[in-house]
Amino acid sequence: MSNNSITQLPEWEALKAHQETMQGIDILSLFQGSENRFEHYHIALEGLFFDYSKHHASYETMDLLFDLARARKIEEWRNRMFNGEAINNSEERAVLHCALRGSVAKSLMVGGENVSKFVKKTLEQIEQISNDIRESEIITDVVNIGVGGSDLGARLVCDALIDHQNGPNVHFLANIDGYGVTQLLKELDPKTTVFIISSKSFSTLETITNANTVREWFVREYKEDAITEHFYAVSNNIEAATKFGISEDHILPLRDWVGGRFSVWSAIGLPIAIGLGFEGFKALLDGANAMDTHFKDAPLEKNIPIIMGLLGVWYNNFEDHHTHCILPYSRNLRRFPAYIQQVDMESNGKCVTREGERVDYATGPAVFGEPGTNGQHAFFQLLHQGTQIIPADFIAFITPNHTLNKHHYNLLGNALAQAQAFAHGSANDKEPHRNFEGSRPSSMILLDRLDAYHLGMLMALYEHKVFVQGIIWDINSFDQWGVELGKAMAEPLTEAIAKGVVPDTLGSSTSALLERILEKFIKS
Repeated sequence: MSNNSITQLPEWEALKAHQETMQGIDILSLFQGSENRFEHYHIALEGLFFDYSKHHASYETMDLLFDLARARKIEEWRNRMFNGEAINNSEERAVLHCALRGSVAKSLMVGGENVSKFVKKTLEQIEQISNDIRESEIITDVVNIGVGGSDLGARLVCDALIDHQNGPNVHFLANIDGYGVTQLLKELDPKTTVFIISSKSFSTLETITNANTVREWFVREYKEDAITEHFYAVSNNIEAATKFGISEDHILPLRDWVGGRFSVWSAIGLPIAIGLGFEGFKALLDGANAMDTHFKDAPLEKNIPIIMGLLGVWYNNFEDHHTHCILPYSRNLRRFPAYIQQVDMESNGKCVTREGERVDYATGPAVFGEPGTNGQHAFFQLLHQGTQIIPADFIAFITPNHTLNKHHYNLLGNALAQAQAFAHGSANDKEPHRNFEGSRPSSMILLDRLDAYHLGMLMALYEHKVFVQGIIWDINSFDQWGVELGKAMAEPLTEAIAKGVVPDTLGSSTSALLERILEKFIKS
């Protein structure tokens, strides 16, 4: 164990000792011991209301967590990020997705380039291209071809704000499974469809495989010289994009100071601007900017992302709860848990510190979720009575996006009831199978309505929460080397399947599986 481990900090030791005193205290007792608990444990911010009173955390718990945050210099690291320092140390890069929503100094320079001027020019390109496509009398459909961060964020926003869309139909093609592209192309007319290839490198396997298949279909069904009119790219590899057939004025740039899972605010958001209109995309950025401002300016004790992050550390490292559940009570946010899975697990799924030493404590949790009330009929049994305690976030909107008020009364009533049941439980000594121990922690995030502005706030909130936890755990939240190994190992196996051979360099299990594939598929 390193002498520099965060577990050696006196603030960490204080939390360990405090946790032992909390073992006999449940959440209901915390409420009974403080009439003003809710008043102390909620924060309101521009149509977003955060209630964290139903957590297994006393006033002393929170004070000790704030002490840990100060010991880990959260505010200093936050300022370093916004100032454009290369806090992504393994790749020697700045981390400036916040710049994409106007949250950094206008004078900030990175790599000899003024960041704000680059962002302004990119936004002008997004506005011009999206307006041209929306105003076209020919284009009826737009397909974004990307994967991971080049897919999840834009897909989430377009799905969540489907009621606000007034442009062409927006489709997303991500999975390399050929069924997806086969089925999608059946719905499209090449003469009325625009394709956006979103890949920083223009070499991502899934994206380029799908793009080449789409190109072949387009040329076969229409004509090759129309590619320059119907295809766009969001990429840094201009040479590869132009070689594909895309004209340079249809290529929107990215910068390496934005990681893929944080790139929805960049030109990767072009499908959003096409579907919602540029003003809708700008409202998304403005909502994220409001959360950036709160994160930068609010003191620790009133800072929503910092409090969310610290509560996660409390459960993960001191209460031994290593899973986190996200429960949006909104059908339109059904993709939100998957989006946050990537933001969280790709960022903080690390086992070494920023300096490369093996950690001796838990880092990023496993994240999952499903919209309410569907989840209640799937995994809530385990949440209520299982042997694992899984902290949860409830997310709900006060004003519905429809006129069926009775439905919305039921939806909100269920969200409130489940959170209360998690926290308070219901004792039944006579029938143990009907006994609910309670003391299952949760946050409630209430937003005024589901629109682009409030969705931007919500997405940025979780980004900053993940940042806070990465700093506490002394890990680099902005690289993703773990994604690369499987991709590299897939290349020779893909070639082996295509050639119908079994290399002698494989392990026994992989060799046997490959032999079965070749026998049942390739040779059939």
